[in-house]
Amino acid sequence: MTTRRYLIQPTVALVVFLLTAANAGAELRESLSVESPALSGSLKYSLFLPEDRSPSLPVLYLLHGLGGHERDWQTLGQIEQTATRLIRQKAIPPMAIVMPDGANSWYVNSKKHGLYEDALLKDLIPETERIHGFGGDRSRRGIAGLSMGGYGAFRLAFRHPDQFAMTAGLSAAIFPDLSSRDDVSRQQIGFFKGVFGEPFDIVEFNRQNFFADIRSLKAASERPAIWITVGDDDGFGLYEGNIALYQALKRADIPVEFRMTDGNHTWRLWRYEIENVLRYYGRILTARTE
Repeated sequence: MTTRRYLIQPTVALVVFLLTAANAGAELRESLSVESPALSGSLKYSLFLPEDRSPSLPVLYLLHGLGGHERDWQTLGQIEQTATRLIRQKAIPPMAIVMPDGANSWYVNSKKHGLYEDALLKDLIPETERIHGFGGDRSRRGIAGLSMGGYGAFRLAFRHPDQFAMTAGLSAAIFPDLSSRDDVSRQQIGFFKGVFGEPFDIVEFNRQNFFADIRSLKAASERPAIWITVGDDDGFGLYEGNIALYQALKRADIPVEFRMTDGNHTWRLWRYEIENVLRYYGRILTARTE
């Protein structure tokens, strides 16, 4: 009898473990970190995991704005509640959401803040996908962000279209290439936090900007689906740059979705618009599996 109990009990325990793992509740893990050789240190991130954690789970990398950090999208954007509700309603497929701390880097490699583009592409993405077992290829990977994070999301996706199936910007801080110092205000230069040189360097800004990438994006064998949304009352006038990007993409015959909604440069707008971004990404994911 002792031997039979020994054989049965581990089997029951294994079944219980598997059922528990398969039906784990949605979860938010805050301020995790990965080692980042690009930054010669660690990179913090927060992580949303849905109830259904299948081996083919897609992932969305969601970037914060200027002055923010890896907890913004939860504490101010209520991302856990929104994603959980949409998944339970079957409005979107289950997905993981990774929210990195980008400091004030504009998600580019710079002398001022460090190699944040490399940190995301070479450190954060491969390491989080290895550790947690989601994503794994471009068909199950998207990137989005608000304001500075929208700039970062578009820039990374346009320059690395082989990495992302979808990109979206919410009130993205978009500025077309500059011809002269008069094209940018002192306030805007202050927002750049020295990323594009100190003093501000127009040549460096244009080199880092992503409008010139539209030509190569048009020629790419695979392109990310693109969603642009901005408030019509944006206090920084960012609707101008967002419209310019939409027009540039249309001229290049690159498919793009554009929405101008009622609102300012606020979390009230972004809490609403992130639901539309999640739904859009969900449609992209569903279409590619049918």
